[in-house]
Amino acid sequence: MDNIGKRVSAGIFWMVGARLVDRFIGIISTLILARLLVPGDFGLVAMATAIGGFLDLLGAFSFDMALIQNRKAERKHYDTVWTFNVIFGLTCGLLLLVLAEPAAGFYSEPRLTTVMYVLSISYFVTAFTNVGVVAFRKDLTFDKEFKFIFARRIATFIVTVTGAWLLRSYWALLAGMTVGRMISVIMSYTMNSYRPRLSLAAARELFGFSKWLLINNMLFFLQRNSCNFIIGRMFGASQLGIYTVSHEISILPSTELVAPINRVMFPGFSRMKGIEEVAQAFLKLTGLIALTVMPLGIGIAAVATPLVLTALGEKWIAAIPLIQLLAIHGALAATQGNNGVVWLALGHPRKTTSAAALFVAVLLPGLYLFMTTIGVNGAGYAYLVAHAVTVPYTMTVTRRLLGFGYGTVLAVLWRPALGVIVMYAAVYWADTLVLAHPPLLRLLFDSLAGAVTYIVVVLLAWRLAGMPAGSAEWFVLERVMQRLRGLRRRPTPKT
Repeated sequence: MDNIGKRVSAGIFWMVGARLVDRFIGIISTLILARLLVPGDFGLVAMATAIGGFLDLLGAFSFDMALIQNRKAERKHYDTVWTFNVIFGLTCGLLLLVLAEPAAGFYSEPRLTTVMYVLSISYFVTAFTNVGVVAFRKDLTFDKEFKFIFARRIATFIVTVTGAWLLRSYWALLAGMTVGRMISVIMSYTMNSYRPRLSLAAARELFGFSKWLLINNMLFFLQRNSCNFIIGRMFGASQLGIYTVSHEISILPSTELVAPINRVMFPGFSRMKGIEEVAQAFLKLTGLIALTVMPLGIGIAAVATPLVLTALGEKWIAAIPLIQLLAIHGALAATQGNNGVVWLALGHPRKTTSAAALFVAVLLPGLYLFMTTIGVNGAGYAYLVAHAVTVPYTMTVTRRLLGFGYGTVLAVLWRPALGVIVMYAAVYWADTLVLAHPPLLRLLFDSLAGAVTYIVVVLLAWRLAGMPAGSAEWFVLERVMQRLRGLRRRPTPKT
């Protein structure tokens, strides 16, 4: 367990680092592109990628998860997964070509036909990605995963930004996407010596685990992308572009930071022995995410107005209420992501399907109700209502599976929850003091007020709770003190 814990900790470092680099480059790219392009450009590409995402469901069996979960996976398993990926990738590429004109008619957007033709190229290329890179996660060698992600992101950034500067159109987005996927395929073979072969020898065995993941991925697609179809159909490319950028910005500090942690914890949980060990790891990680990631998500909502005016410009003002709502949604999703990871690691994929089905069952009617009455902003309210219904269910399932009580969960979450509530109120009050100042000054002042308030409130609450050892606050303070001691011990350079 100690060895696994060390490797998991190292993996979290590498994957969070990779995600930070990836998303930092991504947000810089988004900010630049938001200045060079118009919302309609983002919306047009979002229409095509939504259709591509729907076609992805043909092969959304998450066979990589099955390879990681199966400790006895052999070559036949890897070759079967690669063969399925080739079949599904080529099929999706062909269907994009076939559906290009009907999709353009559905959205009343003639430009979409050519966009989908170009997008199909990336599907034909990605189909041949080397399945051997799954070993980066299975063997907990996440430093290689870091390099793999970094190379693709850099290539995408350079091509997209350069294209936007020269072309000032959605073609820059398509070029970056296509080149990025090509680089990803090349890197998958240069970084891993495994050479897959065509085989379906392990098909039945893989489907036994992955059939539930297919259903779960379909439901996840509806969670994430149903808005794209509805907004594109009802409100057009410009409004869809506003939603797309709002969603990307709002989830950056929450789900985008938690995703790499969960990517590491899945193989970590899978290797742990005993429910008690898994339960302890789950509670510690949930507390750490709530303490460090949730305030970032709520903070985005609190400073949305000066953030948009500073980073995107006045042509994106309509994105402010959406960013506020979706940022809260992202913060809630961040604290719940570990539930599904634990269920999968312990061999209960059906539970993730049940939770996703409940979320979608609430979300879809909510989208229709809110968006037909108050417009695009209704999407944010629909997501919040879906969370209000599903969070009690997911926590109940996890509590029963891992054997801890509701009081244990509340002991982990109440201090960060109190902190973000007070922080949001403090930022709202602080912003009234600097309304007449430039947006950048407002953003800096509001962010500082929020950060200080959150830290003070959480530390006071932690002290009132008796400073419990092993808590997330204890862990963070211990790491900070270790870092400070390391700096003090660093030798002074000789002159």
